[in-house]
Amino acid sequence: MTLLKDIKIYFQMMFNYKPKTFWNELLTNSFDLKGVGHYRLSNEENLKMYEQKKVILKREMDKTGIKIGPETSMIEIGVGVGYWTEYFRSIGAKKYTGNDIAEISVINLQRQYPDFEFMQGDISELKLPPESFDLGVMIDVTQHITDDDRFRSAMDNLWRSLKKGAHLIITMWDPSKNIYVANKLRLNRIEKPRGLEKYLEVFGSDANVLTNVDFNDKFLLVIRKP
Repeated sequence: MTLLKDIKIYFQMMFNYKPKTFWNELLTNSFDLKGVGHYRLSNEENLKMYEQKKVILKREMDKTGIKIGPETSMIEIGVGVGYWTEYFRSIGAKKYTGNDIAEISVINLQRQYPDFEFMQGDISELKLPPESFDLGVMIDVTQHITDDDRFRSAMDNLWRSLKKGAHLIITMWDPSKNIYVANKLRLNRIEKPRGLEKYLEVFGSDANVLTNVDFNDKFLLVIRKP
Protein backbone atom coordinates (compact mmCIF):
# COMPACT_ATOMS: atom_id res chain seq x y z
CA MET A 1 0.00 0.00 0.00
CA THR A 2 2.80 2.41 0.90
CA LEU A 3 4.55 1.69 -2.40
CA LEU A 4 1.36 2.43 -4.33
CA LYS A 5 0.96 5.71 -2.44
CA ASP A 6 4.56 6.62 -3.22
CA ILE A 7 4.02 5.91 -6.92
CA LYS A 8 0.86 8.02 -6.96
CA ILE A 9 2.62 10.94 -5.28
CA TYR A 10 5.58 10.67 -7.66
CA PHE A 11 3.21 10.69 -10.64
CA GLN A 12 1.52 13.84 -9.31
CA MET A 13 4.90 15.44 -8.73
CA MET A 14 6.04 14.79 -12.30
CA PHE A 15 2.88 15.14 -14.36
CA ASN A 16 -0.12 16.45 -12.42
CA TYR A 17 1.00 18.97 -9.81
CA LYS A 18 -1.99 20.45 -7.99
CA PRO A 19 -0.50 22.03 -4.85
CA LYS A 20 -3.40 21.62 -2.41
CA THR A 21 -3.97 17.97 -3.32
CA PHE A 22 -0.29 17.12 -3.65
CA TRP A 23 0.87 18.46 -0.30
CA ASN A 24 -2.11 17.17 1.64
CA GLU A 25 -1.62 13.66 0.26
CA LEU A 26 2.16 13.78 0.69
CA LEU A 27 1.97 14.85 4.34
CA THR A 28 -0.85 12.43 5.05
CA ASN A 29 1.41 9.68 3.74
CA SER A 30 4.53 10.94 5.51
CA PHE A 31 3.98 13.52 8.27
CA ASP A 32 7.66 13.91 9.10
CA LEU A 33 10.74 15.63 7.72
CA LYS A 34 10.89 13.15 4.87
CA GLY A 35 7.56 14.54 3.72
CA VAL A 36 8.70 18.17 3.68
CA GLY A 37 12.40 17.64 3.02
CA HIS A 38 14.23 15.44 0.54
CA TYR A 39 11.88 12.55 -0.17
CA ARG A 40 14.70 10.15 -1.07
CA LEU A 41 16.37 10.64 2.32
CA SER A 42 15.27 9.06 5.59
CA ASN A 43 13.68 11.12 8.34
CA GLU A 44 16.94 10.86 10.30
CA GLU A 45 18.99 12.13 7.34
CA ASN A 46 16.57 14.99 6.83
CA LEU A 47 16.74 15.84 10.53
CA LYS A 48 20.52 16.20 10.29
CA MET A 49 20.09 18.55 7.31
CA TYR A 50 17.48 20.61 9.15
CA GLU A 51 19.68 20.89 12.23
CA GLN A 52 22.44 22.31 10.01
CA LYS A 53 19.98 24.82 8.56
CA LYS A 54 18.88 25.81 12.06
CA VAL A 55 22.46 26.78 12.90
CA ILE A 56 22.55 29.06 9.84
CA LEU A 57 19.18 30.60 10.66
CA LYS A 58 20.17 31.34 14.26
CA ARG A 59 23.43 32.91 13.10
CA GLU A 60 21.69 35.20 10.61
CA MET A 61 18.98 36.17 13.10
CA ASP A 62 21.68 37.14 15.58
CA LYS A 63 23.59 39.12 12.95
CA THR A 64 20.51 41.07 11.87
CA GLY A 65 19.24 41.72 15.38
CA ILE A 66 16.08 39.62 15.19
CA LYS A 67 14.93 38.68 18.67
CA ILE A 68 11.70 36.82 19.34
CA GLY A 69 9.93 37.50 22.62
CA PRO A 70 6.42 37.07 24.03
CA GLU A 71 5.24 40.29 22.36
CA THR A 72 6.66 39.49 18.92
CA SER A 73 3.80 39.00 16.48
CA MET A 74 4.96 36.58 13.79
CA ILE A 75 3.59 34.60 10.89
CA GLU A 76 5.09 31.54 9.23
CA ILE A 77 3.95 30.50 5.76
CA GLY A 78 4.26 26.81 4.87
CA VAL A 79 4.57 25.32 8.36
CA GLY A 80 4.65 21.74 7.05
CA VAL A 81 5.22 19.36 9.93
CA GLY A 82 6.12 22.09 12.41
CA TYR A 83 9.91 21.87 12.60
CA TRP A 84 10.32 25.64 12.58
CA THR A 85 7.18 26.09 14.69
CA GLU A 86 8.87 24.19 17.48
CA TYR A 87 12.11 26.11 17.03
CA PHE A 88 10.40 29.49 17.26
CA ARG A 89 8.47 28.37 20.34
CA SER A 90 11.74 27.25 21.94
CA ILE A 91 13.24 30.73 21.54
CA GLY A 92 10.26 32.58 22.96
CA ALA A 93 7.47 32.89 20.37
CA LYS A 94 4.02 33.39 21.90
CA LYS A 95 2.08 35.36 19.28
CA TYR A 96 2.57 32.91 16.42
CA THR A 97 0.34 32.40 13.38
CA GLY A 98 1.09 29.46 11.11
CA ASN A 99 -0.24 28.79 7.64
CA ASP A 100 -0.13 25.85 5.29
CA ILE A 101 -1.86 24.83 2.09
CA ALA A 102 -2.29 21.27 3.44
CA GLU A 103 -5.25 20.69 5.71
CA ILE A 104 -3.53 17.78 7.48
CA SER A 105 -0.70 20.10 8.52
CA VAL A 106 -3.02 22.66 10.12
CA ILE A 107 -5.09 20.00 11.87
CA ASN A 108 -2.07 18.23 13.35
CA LEU A 109 -0.19 21.35 14.41
CA GLN A 110 -3.22 23.07 15.92
CA ARG A 111 -3.67 19.99 18.09
CA GLN A 112 0.03 20.00 19.02
CA TYR A 113 0.24 23.75 19.66
CA PRO A 114 -3.17 24.82 21.02
CA ASP A 115 -1.85 28.24 22.13
CA PHE A 116 -0.81 29.14 18.59
CA GLU A 117 -3.07 30.16 15.73
CA PHE A 118 -3.13 28.28 12.43
CA MET A 119 -4.89 28.97 9.14
CA GLN A 120 -5.27 26.63 6.19
CA GLY A 121 -5.16 27.91 2.64
CA ASP A 122 -3.13 29.00 -0.36
CA ILE A 123 -1.09 32.10 0.53
CA SER A 124 -1.72 33.47 -2.96
CA GLU A 125 -5.48 33.41 -2.24
CA LEU A 126 -5.74 34.16 1.50
CA LYS A 127 -6.00 37.77 2.58
CA LEU A 128 -3.69 38.35 5.53
CA PRO A 129 -4.39 41.31 7.83
CA PRO A 130 -2.31 44.29 6.66
CA GLU A 131 0.61 45.61 8.75
CA SER A 132 0.01 43.10 11.53
CA PHE A 133 3.25 41.18 12.05
CA ASP A 134 6.72 42.04 13.37
CA LEU A 135 8.25 39.03 11.65
CA GLY A 136 7.37 36.92 8.61
CA VAL A 137 8.95 33.55 7.89
CA MET A 138 8.74 31.48 4.70
CA ILE A 139 11.35 28.72 4.57
CA ASP A 140 11.67 26.22 1.69
CA VAL A 141 8.31 27.24 0.21
CA THR A 142 8.50 29.87 -2.53
CA GLN A 143 10.02 27.57 -5.16
CA HIS A 144 6.88 25.41 -4.92
CA ILE A 145 4.72 28.29 -6.16
CA THR A 146 5.34 27.48 -9.80
CA ASP A 147 2.76 29.86 -11.27
CA ASP A 148 4.26 33.34 -11.64
CA ASP A 149 1.01 35.22 -11.01
CA ARG A 150 0.40 33.23 -7.83
CA PHE A 151 3.99 33.84 -6.76
CA ARG A 152 3.53 37.61 -7.09
CA SER A 153 0.19 37.47 -5.25
CA ALA A 154 1.70 35.41 -2.44
CA MET A 155 4.71 37.69 -2.00
CA ASP A 156 2.53 40.82 -2.08
CA ASN A 157 0.12 39.31 0.45
CA LEU A 158 2.91 38.42 2.89
CA TRP A 159 4.77 41.71 2.43
CA ARG A 160 1.65 43.78 3.06
CA SER A 161 0.96 41.84 6.26
CA LEU A 162 4.24 43.02 7.79
CA LYS A 163 4.49 46.17 9.87
CA LYS A 164 6.80 48.98 8.84
CA GLY A 165 10.28 48.08 10.05
CA ALA A 166 9.40 44.38 10.31
CA HIS A 167 11.72 41.60 9.16
CA LEU A 168 11.07 38.87 6.61
CA ILE A 169 13.03 35.61 6.70
CA ILE A 170 12.60 33.86 3.38
CA THR A 171 14.42 31.34 1.21
CA MET A 172 14.81 31.45 -2.55
CA TRP A 173 15.89 28.77 -4.98
CA ASP A 174 18.02 30.91 -7.27
CA PRO A 175 18.68 29.62 -10.82
CA SER A 176 22.39 29.60 -9.92
CA LYS A 177 21.63 26.76 -7.49
CA ASN A 178 19.88 24.74 -10.19
CA ILE A 179 22.84 22.64 -11.30
CA TYR A 180 21.44 19.09 -11.28
CA VAL A 181 19.64 17.45 -14.18
CA ALA A 182 17.07 15.93 -11.81
CA ASN A 183 16.16 19.43 -10.67
CA LYS A 184 15.99 20.79 -14.20
CA LEU A 185 13.51 18.05 -15.15
CA ARG A 186 11.22 19.11 -12.29
CA LEU A 187 10.99 22.74 -13.35
CA ASN A 188 7.43 24.04 -13.72
CA ARG A 189 6.15 20.90 -11.99
CA ILE A 190 6.71 21.14 -8.25
CA GLU A 191 9.59 23.64 -8.21
CA LYS A 192 10.60 26.78 -10.06
CA PRO A 193 13.76 28.81 -9.36
CA ARG A 194 13.71 32.61 -9.18
CA GLY A 195 16.40 35.15 -8.47
CA LEU A 196 16.32 37.99 -5.98
CA GLU A 197 15.09 40.46 -8.60
CA LYS A 198 11.74 38.63 -8.78
CA TYR A 199 11.20 39.15 -5.06
CA LEU A 200 12.24 42.80 -5.14
CA GLU A 201 9.86 43.46 -8.03
CA VAL A 202 7.11 42.84 -5.46
CA PHE A 203 8.75 44.16 -2.28
CA GLY A 204 10.07 47.32 -3.91
CA SER A 205 13.56 48.65 -4.48
CA ASP A 206 13.64 50.18 -0.99
CA ALA A 207 13.35 46.78 0.69
CA ASN A 208 16.54 46.37 2.71
CA VAL A 209 18.23 43.00 2.06
CA LEU A 210 20.27 42.47 5.23
CA THR A 211 21.63 39.03 4.45
CA ASN A 212 21.78 36.58 1.54
CA VAL A 213 23.62 33.37 2.42
CA ASP A 214 23.84 29.73 1.35
CA PHE A 215 21.14 27.59 2.94
CA ASN A 216 21.63 24.02 1.79
CA ASP A 217 20.33 24.00 -1.80
CA LYS A 218 18.85 27.50 -1.56
CA PHE A 219 19.66 30.98 -0.26
CA LEU A 220 18.41 32.44 3.01
CA LEU A 221 17.38 36.09 2.90
CA VAL A 222 16.65 38.45 5.77
CA ILE A 223 14.84 41.55 4.48
CA ARG A 224 13.70 44.57 6.45
CA LYS A 225 10.55 46.41 5.40
CA PRO A 226 11.12 50.17 5.29
